[in-house]
Amino acid sequence: MRRGSSAMRRIAIKPRFLSQPIASPWLWSVFAVGIAGFFAFYLFPFALGVYYSVMDVIDGRFVGLVHYRALFNSALFRTALANTARFTFLSLGLIFVISFGTACAVHFSKVGRAVPRGLLFLPIAIPAVSISFVWLWLFHYRGLLSRWAFNLFGANINLLSGPSLYVPLLALYLWRYAGFSILIYLAGLSSLPQEQLDCFYMESKNRWRLVWMVLLPHERPRTFYMLLLNMIFSMSIFREIYAVWAHYPPRQLYMVQHFVYNNFMRLQYERATAGAVTLALFVWLLLAGLVLWERKASHG
Repeated sequence: MRRGSSAMRRIAIKPRFLSQPIASPWLWSVFAVGIAGFFAFYLFPFALGVYYSVMDVIDGRFVGLVHYRALFNSALFRTALANTARFTFLSLGLIFVISFGTACAVHFSKVGRAVPRGLLFLPIAIPAVSISFVWLWLFHYRGLLSRWAFNLFGANINLLSGPSLYVPLLALYLWRYAGFSILIYLAGLSSLPQEQLDCFYMESKNRWRLVWMVLLPHERPRTFYMLLLNMIFSMSIFREIYAVWAHYPPRQLYMVQHFVYNNFMRLQYERATAGAVTLALFVWLLLAGLVLWERKASHG
């Protein structure tokens, strides 16, 4: 009787929309709008880009992988692809270490819990152009940091040129997106059972073992979600770079998006679409690697 009564209580508190049939017209209408938008604004333009990348637009004949071979024979495109991959992997590694470490420090030390969590979302809400101008004001050779360095050491510094280019760019990326990742980890750590921590502390007091054996396995689903989102965010860093350096940034920051955009503006649609398809394949390979890692870790 107890089992039956508990089941009845669970059924009684089930929301009304869950009890409605899946084939209800309003539900399918909502799905239809989303599916139509996905096909119209994402899938169809991408399929059209694939078509243009294997065709000669002028003659209208099929040329196969000719444009892709020409693409990878271009030193500029190889540089853009290497820069995109380098920034993606570097930013993902840094944001994982910083966000996970900060979340663990806040969760276990209770420091910073009085800070409103909404402030961590504030950098994402600021437009990219506004952030770029602030970064330009800070890191330009006539900017604020350069003036401070001149007053203190008698020398100007310019972090927007030379080998130090990645410093302001990574700082911008981490400042904008690390807060969101910290919130994800804090939400996961708040659900960590205290009994699991007590069992671990009975066997060991080593904090590194705690991180490796308890915290990282517990936060694996959040890590997958965080890496997936930040992989998408890293592809949008093109906006900030374009706002500061326009069409042709320094060679170290020339991304695939610059290559695609510049070729599109020169009406070289075959090279532009081939570059866009290559970038999409790169993203899909990263996504497949993340999915395989998550499945292997969950079954291991």
